[in-house]
Amino acid sequence: MALLFGGQLCAASSAEQSAAELAATRGYVYVYFPKDIGTIEVRPVDGGPNRKLAPRTDEGGKAYGAWLTPGDYRISKWNSYDWGDYPTFKVEAGRVTDLGSLVPVNIGGYELVVLPVRDAEDAHAIDGALQQYASALTSLDPIRWNPPSPPKPIDLQLKVTPGLGLIPSLVMAHDRKVNKPSTVAALKNATSNEEFLRLARSIARPMYSHPAEDGQGNIYFGADLGQIRVRHEDGTWSGLSVDTLHSVSGVAFVEGSLYAGSDNGVLRSSDDSGKHWSDIRTFGDDQAIIDIEHEGNAWIVATAHQVLQPSGVVAADQIVVYVSPQGGLEKLEKSREFPLEKQMPGSWGGAMGQLVHGAYFINTHKGLYRYDLAGQQWKTISPPTNVSTHHVDPATGTVSVLLNKGALSKVFVSEDKGDSWKEMKRPPFVTADVQFDNPGMRYAIRAEPGAFKVTWEIYTYSRGAPDWAKQVDAPFQCIPMRASASMPIICILSDGSILSQREQDWYVEFSAQ
Repeated sequence: MALLFGGQLCAASSAEQSAAELAATRGYVYVYFPKDIGTIEVRPVDGGPNRKLAPRTDEGGKAYGAWLTPGDYRISKWNSYDWGDYPTFKVEAGRVTDLGSLVPVNIGGYELVVLPVRDAEDAHAIDGALQQYASALTSLDPIRWNPPSPPKPIDLQLKVTPGLGLIPSLVMAHDRKVNKPSTVAALKNATSNEEFLRLARSIARPMYSHPAEDGQGNIYFGADLGQIRVRHEDGTWSGLSVDTLHSVSGVAFVEGSLYAGSDNGVLRSSDDSGKHWSDIRTFGDDQAIIDIEHEGNAWIVATAHQVLQPSGVVAADQIVVYVSPQGGLEKLEKSREFPLEKQMPGSWGGAMGQLVHGAYFINTHKGLYRYDLAGQQWKTISPPTNVSTHHVDPATGTVSVLLNKGALSKVFVSEDKGDSWKEMKRPPFVTADVQFDNPGMRYAIRAEPGAFKVTWEIYTYSRGAPDWAKQVDAPFQCIPMRASASMPIICILSDGSILSQREQDWYVEFSAQ
């Protein structure tokens, strides 16, 4: 033990010596990515090669840093894209330069703004670096970079695969031009970082199709940048803010209180319609809260464990379901874990959970599972197919399942909570979602691919009809969502504007422009 302890002391002493040697002639540059992970390269203002900041070993893998010689620097690249002209930052020997948090925001038109943000939630992220090098630094007060205005948008250029050939490349370029989404002009014209973030939050689009309802005609959707978008009974929209940059990935409304779960594992509640929020518990920074359910005295919360892929993309590798049969949210205990495939098919709609009439349903593509509150038991209830999406009608308990697989697509329905299944006639492919309000009324959302664009279509199938019938086309670049039987089908444009379907027409309920 003495030798091992001595070895540890020696290793620690060596590391401190190395940091001390670096700090004598260099400064440490630190940056944090609270959401979408990226890489940045920096370059001395007076010339010299680019230097890429390296990932740190801090928990979560969201921090990057590098020791650099003193001087003035500017960010030169975000991932593979040129950053453009922007205020410089200073590096001093023996000190840490804090670049703060960088948050990429897509403003449409194939343009991206990587916004520098100073957010209270991440204010202490830098503490790990300060503590690591404390003995070597001349000051524990970091040099903070605070540029006043947003950087210029980055043009997300079309990347053509080498060897693809001239004609396919021209076709891809034409397709890109035809389908170019509109730019949110207000974001592009913002003059300060604070104004940009405020505007981006005000137009954050509903991201999750499983909203919460309060019984007064208000429907709550989770959105990005700590937002909850609220649709009111008259078709108008408003927003509530949670103090986070993360997506609100799960919502619930129970007995006058609003609950919000974010994609960094924090569960919050508000008793005053979203004006103030209190933290209930944290499931872990790598656990996205994807569902919050309540019925009777029971609570159920589902999370998705997130891992950073070598490609830089964050993906889920496991679903975890927590249950509190008789207590409050503070008594949630892990009930079951569901591993996910390493390569989930693109047709999978995600592990949306639903608690209906004492039964909780969740799917993992490989199967559909039911948890019975009364018996506190899990049961596999998969139909004879994989599951792309499932839907449980809150009124009747009818369960419908879609396998989205082109010409091999299948639709099944159950009226006994999944104990038995009946295969139904499927809509034309490619189908993204199927919902049965009851066996006699069905809805489908499908995509009709064209030469240079995709048209989304709404289909219905009522009892006694000979086949599925197209009801209406969605507007160009507008993705439809049927979130609740108590509201019309909505359609979300690429700029965040929201339309709603009324018979054969679409009406603007919210404009992002």
